[in-house]
Order: sequence, then structure tokens, then C-alpha cells
Amino acid sequence: MKRVKFLSTLFLILAISYPALAGRGKISGLVYSDYYYFLSNHQKALEGMNGFWFRRIYFTYDYRLNKRFSLRIRTEAASSGNFLREKITPFIKDLYLRWDFSGQSLFAGISPTPTINMVEKVWGYRSVEKTPLDLYKMAPSRDTGIALRGKFLRGRFYYHLMLANGEGNKSEDKRQKKIYGALGLYPAKGLYIEVYGDYAKGSVPEGDITTLQGFFSYSFSRGALGFLYARQNYGDGTYIRVASGFVRFNLNRKLTFLTRTDRVMDPVPDAYRIAYLPLDNTTPFTFFLMGLDWKITGNISLIPNLEMVNYDQGSDKDLIGRLTLYYRW
Repeated sequence: MKRVKFLSTLFLILAISYPALAGRGKISGLVYSDYYYFLSNHQKALEGMNGFWFRRIYFTYDYRLNKRFSLRIRTEAASSGNFLREKITPFIKDLYLRWDFSGQSLFAGISPTPTINMVEKVWGYRSVEKTPLDLYKMAPSRDTGIALRGKFLRGRFYYHLMLANGEGNKSEDKRQKKIYGALGLYPAKGLYIEVYGDYAKGSVPEGDITTLQGFFSYSFSRGALGFLYARQNYGDGTYIRVASGFVRFNLNRKLTFLTRTDRVMDPVPDAYRIAYLPLDNTTPFTFFLMGLDWKITGNISLIPNLEMVNYDQGSDKDLIGRLTLYYRW
């Protein structure tokens, strides 16, 4: 079985590489890797854990069929973020056909969701940490279905709509679908305001899930700042509320300071399943991040960073130091 997986992966890489090498497509990729050290943790078994891991390995192939149609195939591989002895196994991250028309784009297949698309773009440091709704497993970064996005009124408004399975890039296992929508406004230079929502009917035992998020950001020549507030409601009356703010600032051409604070006001049921950062799922908490991006070249960054989680009740704080190496091609 392992040999079959290896040969299948090799065949996929060769198959999608050949047209690009022949000048008919584009190959790109990126890697996020860390040296990490758990200085303290609410799970005493994790204290002192340290080592090297790959959090993301992307291999992407983009191909333009003609002026209107293009496709993307992206594979992802990563280390086990749950401290299991597992080998790195690739899977399909993106797989979609894109149709561009009248300044709009229609996607069919596995594509980014409206949940994180603009928030992640402004935050700019997925190499260090995911955006809040993605990190706390409140919404997936990808889903399988159809999506429409674009701008209107001379580019002042942005929208992103999606109808999908609601299972990320996993196989569908239910009859219901999930609806996503985001509407953004550019009121002035550098300013961006977005309202986001999604609805999934009966996707969990607790009933229907509804998520609402507001996002505000200001981008300037030397960086950006942003703030979001989100609330996810369950059919049984429970909910999760998250407020998050971040700043990234270019100190000079080589160094960028970044910091972020998330206030999670309710226990997150799946917090213990978060890869690379398992959290206590029984109490609210405050997450704090600080880092310094050293751009060795335009495509290579070394980012020392520190993440701290203070729990409201019971648990000791989590403190993890990381030296993140990011590179792309």
C-alpha cells in the first residue's frame, strides 16, 4: 500500500510537471517548517517536547486553458501535528476549474472558502499561524462545491459566495450542504470592511450551525492592522465567540514585527484536536502571538515567534517557542 501511494504521488508530480516544463503551465510551491519547544503546557506530557516538523508543504500547478478558463491542482503534505509517529503523506488541497468572465470568477471543485480568503490575505502570516476561525476549527479553509467571487461598482465592493459540502476537502458524508457568503467594502485607500456568514443545516449532533463574522483592516505602506469579531451558534443554544486583533509592521526592508491577540470567550469543543497547538477545550482563553520576520531574500524568511495561551480556569498556561523557516518558489 505504501508503495502504491508513493508511485501514485510520483506519477502525479511527473504528470503535472511535464506541461509546465514544456512552457504551458506554472509550477510553484512553499514550505513552512519549525523548530519548536513546548516551554509549558496544560498537558504535562507535552512540556519539554521539542523537535523539527513541517507544518505545510505545498506543490501547486496552475494551467491556463485559454483567456477565460484555467485550472489549479495543489497538493499538501505535513508532519503529524498530534505528536504521532506518522510519515508525511500528501493529499489534494486545491482542485478546481476557474472561469473568468466580466471581471468575475466562477470556481468548480475544491477551492478556498469565503471564511479566510481576505482575512488571511491581510494578515499575511499563515506561515506563523492560521486565521482565528480556521485555527479554532470553526470553519474550513477549503471546501468542495461551486463558488463565485469578484468586485463590482468600480472595484469598491468585493463578494465571495459558495455552495459546498461542508466537509472541507474530505469526502461528503451527509445530505445537507453548507452556504458561505462574504461582502466587502473598500471605503477609502487602505481600508477594508467585510461581513461574513455561513449556514450548515444539521451538520453536527447539536443541530444547525450559523457563523457570523465582521472584519476591519487598514493597510499602509509599512504594514497593516486588523480586527475581527465572530460568533458561531449551534442549534442546541450553545455558541463560540472570538475577538481578534493583529498588527504587522515593517521595521526596515529586512525585518517585520508581527503580533496578534485572540480572545476566545467560550470553550471550543474541538480545541484539543488543533494540530501543532492542542488547547484545553473546557475553558475560555486568551491567545497571544509575537514574532519577528527576517527576510533573508524575497522568497526566504526566518521567523522566531512565541505563542502563549492563558486559560480562564484551572489549566496552566501554554507557552511554545518556534523558529519558523518559510520559503517558496
